[in-house]
Amino acid sequence: MQSLEDFVVDENEEALAPAVVLATIALLAVFVVGILVSAVGLVA
Repeated sequence: MQSLEDFVVDENEEALAPAVVLATIALLAVFVVGILVSAVGLVA
């Protein structure tokens, strides 16, 4: 089984970048939704 470093080095940056961007946006979206739910819970 390849290590994670070997996999990342084998992948070219052009193919890897969109996945990193999507993962970052997804994480930010989860945090934003959590903050909104917390704010609504505090107000309600």
